Amino acid sequence: MAAMTYFLKQTLVVFLVISCWCLLAVVLIGYIVGDLAGLIDTSRQAQAWSLLLLFGLSRSSTLRVANLRIRQWFADTGLAAVVGPALITVRDIVVRGLRSVYVNVYLAADVLFCVGTPLLIISASAGWWLLPEVSHMSLIIYSCVISIIFFAGLWCNLVRLLSLGYFFGHWLVDDAMLRYPFVAPAVVQQNIELLMNDALNALLPAVGLALIVYLLARRYGLEMIKRAFGGRVSQAYERGFGRQIFSNYLLLGCLVMATPLIAVITQIAISHINIHMLFVGLGIWALDLYWQQDVASEPALSSDCRYFLKLSWKH
Repeated sequence: MAAMTYFLKQTLVVFLVISCWCLLAVVLIGYIVGDLAGLIDTSRQAQAWSLLLLFGLSRSSTLRVANLRIRQWFADTGLAAVVGPALITVRDIVVRGLRSVYVNVYLAADVLFCVGTPLLIISASAGWWLLPEVSHMSLIIYSCVISIIFFAGLWCNLVRLLSLGYFFGHWLVDDAMLRYPFVAPAVVQQNIELLMNDALNALLPAVGLALIVYLLARRYGLEMIKRAFGGRVSQAYERGFGRQIFSNYLLLGCLVMATPLIAVITQIAISHINIHMLFVGLGIWALDLYWQQDVASEPALSSDCRYFLKLSWKH
């Protein structure tokens, strides 16, 4: 019976791994044929949820071990002996090309990001001075957003490349290309208002209520438990061990209750997300996993900025 249960479990895991690879192939083909070539209609919701599902399943150690076993099993088959050398050659060519592109794009984006960020704020300030579309408030919001992106991008290559892609994408599709860096604060403010109107109306009351409940329960929960048990609480509980357990269970309960809220937030984010940015972001994340160490030792402006920031924090 135990052997049958183990066999069924392993069969289910192998089937799940194969299904994940098939789902990834369907999503990628749909993106290429539908979103890039425009030959078929695609669903942004289905694509985004499929990618989130695949990302979550990829974090499973059990599925990673099963995937490795499937690859080892395929390497021992007769088909692998026939097509194996050709696949290895093609894979080596693709890997070398991707690595070269990744390193060059990484270093170029590092320079553009670190040099371009202060230039963006300077050009936006000139736009506030010269253009009526740029208000005082939009300039402040824009400067705060750019500063947050800059500090996050110093440590994250994904933020660097996506922010550069967002800027150059707007610059290329804007009617007045040379004018965009000056009017960018007004455009960014419009995008933020478009996103935040739906999010604020739907989520802020629920977020505020959940936060109030959590804080009240954390502050008065122990007293309520003591009263419920007639004051019979152990000394270990009073010393803090039980207090930590209570806080952990309270946090877990809030997370469980917040699951519908997280689903609503994700739904709103997906409804506003750019599907091209989503696929590009996942591609950058995957490349970072493989070759981040290859460029870690390269001279880069972001590492110099991090060094000076650490010096300023120490003083």
